[in-house]
Amino acid sequence: MYSKQTLILFIALLAVSLSGVYYKNVNSPDNQSGKCDLTVEKCTFVYGNNKISVKFLSPIVTEEEILLSIELPRELKLTEAWVEGVNMFMGKTPIMKTDEGYVTFLGSCSLARMQWQLNLNVENQNGQVKIYSAAFYTSPE
Repeated sequence: MYSKQTLILFIALLAVSLSGVYYKNVNSPDNQSGKCDLTVEKCTFVYGNNKISVKFLSPIVTEEEILLSIELPRELKLTEAWVEGVNMFMGKTPIMKTDEGYVTFLGSCSLARMQWQLNLNVENQNGQVKIYSAAFYTSPE
C-alpha cells in the first residue's frame, strides 16, 4: 500500500497541475475554441500558428453602418463573413470589404437585449475552411 506521505505528495502535485491548466486556459489572450465576446474587446483567434483578429471600429448601433477591422495573415483567406441574430433570427447580414476595412449593418430589434453572432469563414492554402464566431450584444437606445 502507499504511504501517507506519498498520497499527500500525489494530491499536491495533482492540485498544482490542475491549477496550472486552469490558469493557462482562463488567462490566455488567444482564443483556441473559435468563440469570443466581441462586445467587450477585440477578439483574437488562433489558426495553427497564425492569429486572426476582429474588432469594431465604431459603436455597435442598429440601423447604422458599423465599421470593423478584420486582420488575417497572408496565408489565410476570408471567404465569407456575416452577422446573424441569435435570440431572434433576422437573416444573414453580410460583412463587406471597403477601402477603410469592413462594414456591416444591423437591423432594428424590439428585444431588450439582442444577441448577435459575427461569423468568419477562413480558408488556408490547402483549402481547409474553419469558422470563427464572435458574440456581441445591442440594446435599444
